[in-house]
Amino acid sequence: MYHVQLHFWVRGIDEKIVHTWKGMEPLPRFSHLFHNFSRSLRLPRGRNQIVLLGDVKALQISMLRQDIGSKGKLILCTDHVEELAAEELAYFDDIWPLATLPALAEFRFRRLQEELKREKDAWLTQTYLEQTINTLPDMIWFKDIKGIHLHVNDAFCTAVNKRKADVEGKDHYYIWGIPKEVYERSDYVCVETEEDVLQKRRTCLYDEEVMSAQGLRKLKTYKTPIFAEDSQNIIGTVGIARDVTQEKEYFSTIQRLTREDSLTSLLNREYFYALLERAKRDPYELLVFDIEAFHEFNERHGHSLGDAVLQILAEELRAVFPEDDIARIGGDEFAVLVQKAWPKEEIQAKIKEFQDGLSAMLAMDERLKSVHVTAAVVCAQPGQTSERVLLASSIALHQAKKMGGGACVIETCEAEDGAPSSGEEISGCASPRDSL
Repeated sequence: MYHVQLHFWVRGIDEKIVHTWKGMEPLPRFSHLFHNFSRSLRLPRGRNQIVLLGDVKALQISMLRQDIGSKGKLILCTDHVEELAAEELAYFDDIWPLATLPALAEFRFRRLQEELKREKDAWLTQTYLEQTINTLPDMIWFKDIKGIHLHVNDAFCTAVNKRKADVEGKDHYYIWGIPKEVYERSDYVCVETEEDVLQKRRTCLYDEEVMSAQGLRKLKTYKTPIFAEDSQNIIGTVGIARDVTQEKEYFSTIQRLTREDSLTSLLNREYFYALLERAKRDPYELLVFDIEAFHEFNERHGHSLGDAVLQILAEELRAVFPEDDIARIGGDEFAVLVQKAWPKEEIQAKIKEFQDGLSAMLAMDERLKSVHVTAAVVCAQPGQTSERVLLASSIALHQAKKMGGGACVIETCEAEDGAPSSGEEISGCASPRDSL
């Protein structure tokens, strides 16, 4: 992918040795240019500049190092290191004994080439890594075995609202601004999942929550152990976290829309019928409510007031049956699934409670005082299909409508080969029903 032209600046080295170096084949993706230089020449800066000195007389080594920069190479060929001050020696990257240089010229030059190639490959790998992780919207981090962040990407810094310099070298508690004692009392599991990965020694997927600069965020997090060269010892972990907060909110909204009636926020008919089918393994009660003459009420007072009646009814059902599944299963028809067998006295008491609450609410508007709700209750036996129970509730509700005045009929749904029992009227009970 890359091609590098290396510039070798030579001073004070035997021409035969330099000639040997010029004749050597560059490594793949590299080419060589050799230059002589005088003490007055200012050299270019950069990783591709290599200075080979056999004579340092009249040279300011500090200025030479400043010219080529910290990434350039400065190599001294000498047998008299003692002639240089310690501060001058510190500027050199390597020192080659001059006495053995003719015999080792090719060996040392090849080693230099290989070192330069390793540095270039390492730089390229680092560049690949940085470009990749900083382009991704996911948070990425690398930790050591003690949980200290060694490196993070830009998305991570955005999430915690800190610079990389403020993150790298710090632990989880500092970065997320959570005192350890608070973390231990919370539902956060980030540190615990790190320990889980170290024990399992493989990539693991977790659902996690963190309090970020953007508020509480839900994450899908992959965590992977990083092994040492021996492939046995773990030296750290790498984590990749995708923020799925918005995705989960969308899913929750879609799920709610597929389950709920838009006007009353009760369960809709399709979802309720599915619950009814699953409930057949045990005895249960199905309560159905219908508003009498609701079509005429809408014609007289308008659909806005009719919708208000439906919403009031829904709220009263929630108040009386807070632990049960409540649905709007028709335009003005409602249903409650009570997943237990109630005594008839308790059924009567619940419907009376609902009736009284609804009447009190409707009495606040003169136009609503004439609203009555018919009710039917079916006591279902284990194993009966939802179709069977719904048919029984329809028959019972029809019976209650004939009686009028907010009547209620309780009926026991017999076994599949029997007919529903005759309904028992409970006078004075009002029950609601909804329209789509």
